[in-house]
Amino acid sequence: MKFIIVAPGYDDNSGGIVVLHQLCDRLNNVGQEAYLWPFFKPILDFTHPFKTAYLFFRYFRKNIKYGFKINSKLNTPIASYSDLKGAIIVYPEVIVGNPLKAHSVVRWLLHKPGFNNGGKIDFGINDLFFYYDKAFDDSRYNSHPNNHLHIMSQRFDIYKVINYGEREGSCYLLRKGYKRKISDDLTASQLVDGLSHEQTAKIFNQTKYCISYDTYTMYNVYAAMCGCIPIIIPEEGISKEQWQPNEESRYGMAYGFEDIAYAIETRPLMLQHIEKQECESNESVVRFIEKCKSYFNF
Repeated sequence: MKFIIVAPGYDDNSGGIVVLHQLCDRLNNVGQEAYLWPFFKPILDFTHPFKTAYLFFRYFRKNIKYGFKINSKLNTPIASYSDLKGAIIVYPEVIVGNPLKAHSVVRWLLHKPGFNNGGKIDFGINDLFFYYDKAFDDSRYNSHPNNHLHIMSQRFDIYKVINYGEREGSCYLLRKGYKRKISDDLTASQLVDGLSHEQTAKIFNQTKYCISYDTYTMYNVYAAMCGCIPIIIPEEGISKEQWQPNEESRYGMAYGFEDIAYAIETRPLMLQHIEKQECESNESVVRFIEKCKSYFNF
């Protein structure tokens, strides 16, 4: 059984990209054959020669300008065209349609379908769905509510408490929430978007609060790991339970300013939950393999 994961080049600041690369690495580490396929790399389609020529031109232009980055610490070989034959293709939810014309397709919901690509959704009726977090599952597409594929990407070496003294002020995150209306006074708060992990961890260790307009970013957890209190600005009409259906996923975080006491009280539980999830990551990958084997009759 062979897996090809469609992913952008490695970006340490994008949790979704990191786990796509880590899925490839973990599949190889448990004895499977797995490859990455660069996000914009097209296939040869002689039935549409002009469109194919344009797509290749666009791909090579992007490749020359940006290249395709990998993490040298991960086992993530790049697939060739010959590797496509008979492979199970894993698409993140942002991929519209089936650009690799695969017979066996997995859709990994790393966010709510349509959230990151302007609402464009084009899934196949025979696609097999997995979700990263229960909050991203969607019963309109996924008929297997137990298909949970969760790979932890923790940076315990960076995100940890080094300041046990006084903390002052706040920092804030926009990230995927950059289009939201900012109703808070952030003039004295420092934006941490785009900073390195080391710089971000330093700020998290200096400030008391992290105000986050991205309700699902891993940086909310990173803040709590550093002893900073993440305050998630609620989306209009979304309750705390709708935001995170599983309470374990809410530990250590305040859903609104009135929830700060809960975040402080549950932070120790959050740290225990993170350790538990880290142990469960490989088990999750093994279950993923077995479900794919059964569904696609390998």
